[in-house]
Amino acid sequence: MSKEEEEGSMEDQDSERDQIAEDLSKQLEEEKVEKPFKYLQIAIEKENDIEYFIKVRHQSHGFLNYFTNKLLNISGVAFAAYKITSLDDSTIYIRIDKTRDIKDILKEGVKMMRIEWKGMANAVSAMKI
Repeated sequence: MSKEEEEGSMEDQDSERDQIAEDLSKQLEEEKVEKPFKYLQIAIEKENDIEYFIKVRHQSHGFLNYFTNKLLNISGVAFAAYKITSLDDSTIYIRIDKTRDIKDILKEGVKMMRIEWKGMANAVSAMKI
């Protein structure tokens, strides 16, 4: 194969790769992205009177870390940690004292997040760019 034929062949391959990339980009743009959830999907499993496993679907490390830190700031929570694996839903482990109900604790954690998010949204909307 001559040098000119080899360069022509490489240009054809590059052109073909560019076309494939362009086609994939168009296909991705056309696909409608559907979120598999609208609300936080959890399942509460009671281990004993003070220990609970909260199974959380479709959430990442960022959310779980943030939520677990909020839970640790609630009175009545002795321990809170999370675990993420690719095999199962993420799990938050909570140990509470018997002074509060687990559902009240979870509601308070969500309320704390909403208040903080609302404050951040107000701060951002007040910015002048």
